[in-house]
Amino acid sequence: MQEKKILWIIIFNLIIIVSEIVFGLLSNSFALIADALHNIGDVIAVAITYLALRLSVTRASFRYTFGFLRAEMMAGFVNTLFLFLTMFYMIYESVFRFMYPEKIEPIYMIVVGIIAVIANGISAYILNNMGVSSCSHGEHEHHHHHHEDTNIHSAYLHMLADALISVGVVVAGIFIYFFQIYRVDSLLTILFSVYILFHSYPLLKKSFLSLMDINTIDIEEEKLDAIIVADERILEYHDLHISQPSSKERFISFHIVLKDDNITLKEQEALTSTIKRDLEHFGFSHIVIQVDGSGSIKESNYCIKEQHRVSV
Repeated sequence: MQEKKILWIIIFNLIIIVSEIVFGLLSNSFALIADALHNIGDVIAVAITYLALRLSVTRASFRYTFGFLRAEMMAGFVNTLFLFLTMFYMIYESVFRFMYPEKIEPIYMIVVGIIAVIANGISAYILNNMGVSSCSHGEHEHHHHHHEDTNIHSAYLHMLADALISVGVVVAGIFIYFFQIYRVDSLLTILFSVYILFHSYPLLKKSFLSLMDINTIDIEEEKLDAIIVADERILEYHDLHISQPSSKERFISFHIVLKDDNITLKEQEALTSTIKRDLEHFGFSHIVIQVDGSGSIKESNYCIKEQHRVSV
C-alpha cells in the first residue's frame, strides 16, 4: 500500500515538472523553471524512498556483502550536488535578467502554479497520512519505523514547502499580469534558489559525511566509553570505527583488550552481549566486537580508550 502511494506521488510530481518546464519556456519565466528543477530533486528523493522500500527485502550476497545500503546516500549526494550547480546557474541568469528584463506571459505562470499547488498539496496530504498511519509492535520494529517515519515526515515537509513556492509563483504571475513588472520573476527565482540551497545543504553534508564513513551519530564520547569499558575485566578498547551507511543503519566495530587471558569463551560471549545490548539502545544495528588478550595492548593509537580513564 505504501509503495503504491509513493508511486502516485512520483506521478503527480512528474506532471508538475513537465508542465513547469514546458510553460516556463513558453512564458519565459525562470521562476517556473527553477521550481521544476527543485521538483526533479524531490522526485529523485521520493524515488529513493520507493526503492528503499523495495530493496529492504533484498538480501546481501557474496558479491554485494553490504547489499544496497549506500544507494540512498549516494543518490542523495549526487542529486543534491546537481541541484546546487543548477541553482547557482539560475541565480547567475536571474541577476542578468533583472538588469535586462524580458517580457513574460503571466497567464502560464498562474495556470501552472495552480496545478503545482494542487499536485503538491495532494502529495503532502498522502505523505502526512502515511507518517501518521505507521504503527509498530516490539522494540526492534519501533526503531525501524522511527527512521521510516522520519524520512516520510521529511518528504512531507518538502512537498508542503513546494506547495508554498507554487503559491508564490501564482501571486507573482497575478502581480505581473496587473502591473507588468517583469523583474518580479527574477527576484522570485533568486529567492527560490537561495531557499532551495539553504534547504538542501543539510542533505548534501549528511550524505557526503556518510559516504566518507565519518561518524555523524549523536552519542557523546564519554557515554560510549562508559558502555564499552564498564566491566572491570576490560583493560582498554581500540580500532574504533563508527559509520552510518544509510538513514536506517548504524555500524560500530572495535577491539577490547581483557586483563585476564584465561577468561572462558562463555564469559567472553556474556561480556560482549552486555556491551551489544547497551549499544543497541543507541540505535546501533550492526555491532562487531573483537576480543583480544593483554598482549594486544597498543602503545599509540588514535582510538585507544583505557578503562581507568573512565569513572564507572
